[in-house]
Amino acid sequence: MARDPFTTTDERDVIVLALSDLPRGEKLAAQLGEYFNHRYRVVRASTAQEARETLGDLADASRRADASRRTVVLFAEESLPEGPSGLDLLRDESLAGVAQGRLLLADEPERALRDLADEEGAAEVVVAPRSPSTSPQEPSDDPFWEQAEKVLYLATPSDETKADVHGDPKTDVVFRAKRFLLLNHVAVYPRGGTAYEVVPTKKGVIGTKLVKPTLSDLAQALLDYTAHVPGKTYDLAVVGGGPAAMCAAVNAHALYGMSTVIVEKFAPGGTAATANNTIENYLGFPDGIRPDKLSQEWLKHTEKYKVAWLHTYTATKLAKPAGDGEPYTLTAESDKAGTPATVKAKTVLIACGMQTPKQGGENEAKFRYKGVYYDALPADGPDYKGKTVAVIGGGDTAGRAVDIFATSGATKIYLILRGTFANAPMLKDIKKLVEKHKAANKVDMRENTEVVKYEGGAYLEKLTLTSSKTPIDVNAAFVLIGGKPNTGWLRNKELGLYLDAGGYVQTTTITLGKEQAPLATNLPGVFAAGDVRGGATRRIAAAVGDGGTAALSIYHYRKHNP
Repeated sequence: MARDPFTTTDERDVIVLALSDLPRGEKLAAQLGEYFNHRYRVVRASTAQEARETLGDLADASRRADASRRTVVLFAEESLPEGPSGLDLLRDESLAGVAQGRLLLADEPERALRDLADEEGAAEVVVAPRSPSTSPQEPSDDPFWEQAEKVLYLATPSDETKADVHGDPKTDVVFRAKRFLLLNHVAVYPRGGTAYEVVPTKKGVIGTKLVKPTLSDLAQALLDYTAHVPGKTYDLAVVGGGPAAMCAAVNAHALYGMSTVIVEKFAPGGTAATANNTIENYLGFPDGIRPDKLSQEWLKHTEKYKVAWLHTYTATKLAKPAGDGEPYTLTAESDKAGTPATVKAKTVLIACGMQTPKQGGENEAKFRYKGVYYDALPADGPDYKGKTVAVIGGGDTAGRAVDIFATSGATKIYLILRGTFANAPMLKDIKKLVEKHKAANKVDMRENTEVVKYEGGAYLEKLTLTSSKTPIDVNAAFVLIGGKPNTGWLRNKELGLYLDAGGYVQTTTITLGKEQAPLATNLPGVFAAGDVRGGATRRIAAAVGDGGTAALSIYHYRKHNP
C-alpha cells in the first residue's frame, strides 16, 4: 500500500491511523473525518514501518513549513504485520517528539488495560475498542468515540492551556464557560456531571479546582494577557477586541509609541472569531485560514507589543474630560459582582462591533444558553449528532450553520426564513450546500415563517411557528439573523456622541495642520472603526484597514493635542 500523501498547506492537526485491514482502515478514516467534522487530517498506514515513515514525513514537513505547533496523534491496532506490534510502536520513545497522543485499538480493551496497568509509562497510552460500535451520527455511550476525544485532548501541547469543565453542558453557566474558553484558545475537555467546576492545566501544571467560576475568574486563572494597570492614564483606550480594535492597538503602540489598553467583554477576534467558515479571501493566506486561528494570530501580535487588556469587562459609560488636558473616563463592568473598573485615556477608539439581535419570540430570553444560542461554531456540530436543531436566519452564517450540523450528523435541521430561500441574502455556493442537504432530506425549510414562542421545561424543547399550528420538536435553536451596532451604552445626552438612525457611530475627516484624520467623531479625541461606524462594509479585511487608519488618525491628533 502506498502511504497517503501529506501536504504542508493543510494546517489541520493529524491522526495517523495504523490498521492492517485496508478496507476497514479506509472506513474508519472516513468515520473519524465525519465524527470530528474534518477538523483533523487522517493519514493511513497498514504496517508499523509505514506508520514510522509517515510520522517521519510529518516531522520533516512541519520543520520545513515552520509548523511545529501541528499536533499529531497515532492510532494503532495491537496486531500489525511485518514488524513490531501496535503496542510496541506506541511505546517507542523515539516517536514521542512526533506523536503527542497515542491510542491503542484493542480487541479486548479491558484485557489490554490490565496488561498495561503495571507497566511504566502506561498512562501515556489510551485504550479504545478496535472499532466503534455506533456510527459517527450516534456516538452516545460508545467508548471508542469517548477515548478518541480523550487522546486528542490530552495531546494538546503541554505549553498550551487546557481545562476540564465539569457540569451539565445544557446549563447556561457551563455553556458560556466552554464557549468562553474555546474562543480564548483554551482546549476544553467536557467531563459532564452536575456540579459546575473547572480544573485548569496551565503550562503543564495542574491548577486549583475552580468552583462555580465566573468568566472573570476563568480569565484570571487561565489566560495570559498583559493586564490593565488601574489608575494609569493611557494614550489610547480601545473599546472592543475585534480586528479593527487589535489592528489599531498594535499600530498605535508599535508605530507611534502610544500606551494602549483594550477593553473586551468576551474573547479576542469579536464577531470574526465566531465565524463558522474558512476565510478564503484574506490576503496572505491563499489556502484559506480559520477565523479562530486568525484571531489567535492577532492576539499574539498584541502580546508581542504588550498591549494591555481589561478582559471580561463590558464598557457601560464614557465620560467627557473634566477640563482641558484631562483624560476621558471609561467605566466597565465584569460578570463578577462588585468589580467595576475605570480606564482613563487621552484618546478613545470605539470599535465594539455588532451585537446579535434577539429574534423576538415569546420566552426567548428564558431559554438563552439553555437551547437558544446566537452563534454556531464548527465545534458545536458533534454536540448535535442524532438530534434536531433549528437555524433561524437567511444569511451566510445561517447557511454555514446548516452545513455544520448536517455534516456532523444532525437528524433534522429546520431552516426558518422570514422571507423566501430564493431571496435570502446568502452566497450562491452556500445556497448550493443547503440545497444539497435538503435533497438528502436533512433540511426542512420553513419559508415566510417566524418563531412565535419558545417552549420547554429547564431547556428548550419546542418552537411554535407562524406557518404551523403544531409546535416542532427541537433540541436547540440558533438565532443567526444579522446584527446591530453595539452602541446602546453611548446613547446619552451628556456625552453627545452623534449616532445615525440605525445606531451607528457617525464619523468624518478632520484637518489637523497639514494632515487629514479620518474616522473622527464629533467628540475631540474620540474615533470609531470597524462595523460599529456608519458606512462600514462589514468585512474582516476592511475592519483591519479601519484599525490601521484609525491609529494613524489618532497619532496625528495626539501630535496637535499632546
